[in-house]
This record gives sequence, C-alpha cells and structure tokens, in this order.
Amino acid sequence: MVQFDSNSNSATTIHHSKPADTFQLMLSESIHRFFTEYRSGSTDFSHFTSIFSRLLQNLPDPPLEFVWFYSAVTFHSTNKFNSPNPVSSSKDLFQLLVSCSTSCNAGKRISVLAPVIYDLYPLVFDRKELKREVESLLDGILSYISICCGMEDDGNDDLSSRFGDLLRVWMVDRVGMEGEKRDDLKVFFPLVSEESRKVIRGGCRVRYLAGVVMCQAFLLRLCLKFGYGIPKLELENDLHHCAVQMITGFRSFHFLDIFLRMLLEPVLPVTFPLGHGNEVILRETLYDAVIKMDHAFLGPEGGILLPGRQVKDLALTWSFVADNAIRSVRENGNQTKAISYINAFSESWLLSQLIKWVTSQNGMVDKATSLNVSTPVALIKWLLIVEDQGVRIFECDISKVYAKAVLCKSRVEYEIPVDKISSKYSAENLACMVHERKEDKTADNDLEMIDSMDTVPLSAPCSMKSTAAADGVRKRKEGSNIEEEIPVKFIKYHLCENLVTDKLLSLANDDSLSCGNDVNSPILDEYMREMEQ
Repeated sequence: MVQFDSNSNSATTIHHSKPADTFQLMLSESIHRFFTEYRSGSTDFSHFTSIFSRLLQNLPDPPLEFVWFYSAVTFHSTNKFNSPNPVSSSKDLFQLLVSCSTSCNAGKRISVLAPVIYDLYPLVFDRKELKREVESLLDGILSYISICCGMEDDGNDDLSSRFGDLLRVWMVDRVGMEGEKRDDLKVFFPLVSEESRKVIRGGCRVRYLAGVVMCQAFLLRLCLKFGYGIPKLELENDLHHCAVQMITGFRSFHFLDIFLRMLLEPVLPVTFPLGHGNEVILRETLYDAVIKMDHAFLGPEGGILLPGRQVKDLALTWSFVADNAIRSVRENGNQTKAISYINAFSESWLLSQLIKWVTSQNGMVDKATSLNVSTPVALIKWLLIVEDQGVRIFECDISKVYAKAVLCKSRVEYEIPVDKISSKYSAENLACMVHERKEDKTADNDLEMIDSMDTVPLSAPCSMKSTAAADGVRKRKEGSNIEEEIPVKFIKYHLCENLVTDKLLSLANDDSLSCGNDVNSPILDEYMREMEQ
C-alpha cells in the first residue's frame, strides 16, 4: 500500500502486503537512477529499456508498474519534445502501451492507458486547433477499451508501493512553478473525483484503476463535444447518445461505480476546463442518460454475471443519483421530465434487481412483486427499515448517513395520484395538484425559509438546524394573526415521494407486505421525533 502526501512531490511507503522480491528491488533502484540521470540532463535511457524489455518478454503477465516504467523511459527517450504534432506523439504512446501489455489481463491492459489520457488532457483544452485529431485518437482508445472489457479478466493485482514514484516518472517533464507543492494524483488524474483519488492513495487494485481510466476517457470524449457552436438541443442529444454508447460498451462495475459516485458530487471535475454553464448541461444530460437507459446490459443478457452484492451496490448508488436528478429538474420547473424520471426509475432493471436481492436476504422473495417503492425516497425509507431488522444494505456508515440525509431533504410534499391501470404518474395528475392562491408577505417569507432546507449538502449528515428552522416557522405561523382561511400560494412544487407512512411501516411488520398497522422502528421513530421537534 502506498500513501501520498498532497503537499509533496514524493510518495511515502507505509506498508506493503508482499515482501519485496528481486524484481521489485530492481524497479526501485531503476526509478532512483532514472531521476538522477534525468536531472543531470541525460536523454539516453537505452540501458533501462533493454533490461525491462527482456523482463516483459519473459513474464507471462508482467506487473503494471514494469510496463509503465519501460514505456515511460522509452517515451522520454524519443523525440517527443521536438515533435511538431503532439497528437502524433500521443498516438505513438498509445501504440507503445498497447504493444507492451499484450500478455496482460484485460484490467491491466486498460489501466496501463492512464498515461496517454494524461497526455491528451492538455491538448483537449489548450490546443483547440488539434481537436479533430484528438477526437479521432480518443475514439480509437475507447474502442480498444470496449474490446478489453469484452475479454475475460481473471487478474486483479494490488498496485505496488512504487506506484507514486512511477507517476513522477511520467510527469518528470512537467515541472510546476518554483516552490509549488504539487498533488501528483490530482495532476495525473484530473477528471475523477477526490473520492477516487483517495481510494488510490490508500492502495487500490488494478481493476479499480481501470475504472478510473475509463471514467477519465469517458469525460474527456464528452468534453470534446463542446465548442462547435451547435444548438443546445442538438448538443444534448449528441452527448446523450455518446454517453449511453460508451457506458454500454464498457460494461464495467468499477467504471459505473466511480461514475455514479462522481454524479453525487456538487460539481463534475470538468467545471474548471469547461466552465460552469457547460458543466450544468453535461450533468443534466448524464442524469438523463443514466436514469432512462436500459441497464439490462449488466445482467446475463448482456454477457455479464456480476455478483449480487455488486449489483445491489450499483443500484443503491444509482438510486441516490436518481433522487438528485428528480430534485434538480423539479427545481428547474420541468415537471414533465420529473415525472418521466420517476416512471423510468420505477420500471428500471436496477431497481428490480435491488428489490430481488434485498427480499432474498430476509425471506420475502414471494412477496417482492407486491412491494411498491416507485420513487427513490420511498425505496430508501424501506431499505433503512430492512437494515434496521438486521439485513446489511449499506456497506459503510457514510452511505447510511447519505440515505438519512435524503430523507431529511424530503419534506412533507404532495402525493401524486397513480393511474391504477398503468401505475404511471401523469402530467394531468400533477397539474390538478398545483393551486395558485393569494398570500401575504409573511407567509411568503415563511415558505422561502422552508425552501432553504434544500441547500443542506447530501454529503453531510442531516442538519438538525434545518429541522429546527422549519419548526420555528411552524410555531411562528401558529402564533401569527394570519387567519386560517387565508389561502397560500406555493412558490415551488415538490414531487411527492410515493409512499404513505402506513404502507411503509407495514413492510417491517412480521414479514408482511400488506398495508396494515404501524410497527416500532427505531430508525423511523428517531426520524419522526427529529421532524416533530
């Protein structure tokens, strides 16, 4: 395992699960000698390439670090610095990495491509005259990744303790300002979230790194769609089609997990190069793509057999993303799209697989078909109750806190009627529930205070200040001189979470799914007490 100091240019080894063998010692010494020779002005590293070339030929599945070191010193030995076309240099690097990893497993073949994505990143945003050439090369890289994803992958090595130093080998020619302290991981992996970089810092495996590489290539390709001056609707359609095509082509658990978690961040890691306005367009388009697309490609029909727990984890993260998306379009006033998201959520393959997995853990398989959790919040409420009964749903405390935060953000809202025949929400149902009436200024201010609860970040535990603020509003209104008959105009419309408390609580009642009496649930009791304070 390796730990990086974000305020340093070095990596500090704190633990390694395997004793250093001869090859690892040779790699460490070679890295040290490379830095020494590079700083002295040497550009001939042929003595390194000859040794590691023979090593790669003799090992059936060489470690990623050996492939990287050989490729890096070979790349630095070429005339890449004097190349008139940096895209050609990146193309040569791609071909070098592919040729060096032909004997590796699929995950490693994808992971070794990280340096070429790093090399292309500045060209996408700083050399716009090369945009078409970069697009062509990146399309070739994405096609290669898709081919690798279709291969059997029976290896998942840990990254070695020299991983951090190897990043510095690749970045040795990119020197920051004098005295500047550089976060090597952030520089080398600019298009993933800080959460993913923390996983790498703590020590990860090759398949996770492959997911990081796929995520970077995915976002880089989408960024290239901007800047052509095409109409917004055409751009959104192009982004949507491209995103769905890449997601279904990758068919990777780690990619989807990293990508969906990234959508839970306040902003995407493309905000700085693209700008806020384009980041919003991209985020909204990605919401639309991941909610409406057919996820059955993750199942046996798509040629993939993911363990049930991995499908459960993906479905849970996807449910959090769906809740964010529904709230986002609702706040933008797009009620029709909000309804379409709810319908897509309720009919999703991921939702059905999540329910199937949960009910198989507590002996409710035969009653799964009668379960009604057709919105993200309804699902999350049910999952918290099931976990309270002893079924492990949330893999970590942060995930459970996030789930509770979602509930804290779901205030008392209208319940949208469901068509008994189609079980779908309709715009007509929604329109019937929005009433405009007169109000006075005091009531309007009260509602704005309640609306401010939506600003609580989902990444933090539930803030009791928000609840207290809402209660203060309620008490102040009760003591005011506003007559009970005076109607109020609701500034915002909030979609209902389609689950009545009685129906929800009945799910935890002695393995019964029928609507019935309330039962005692510490989680719901605590939640209701918080809301009543």
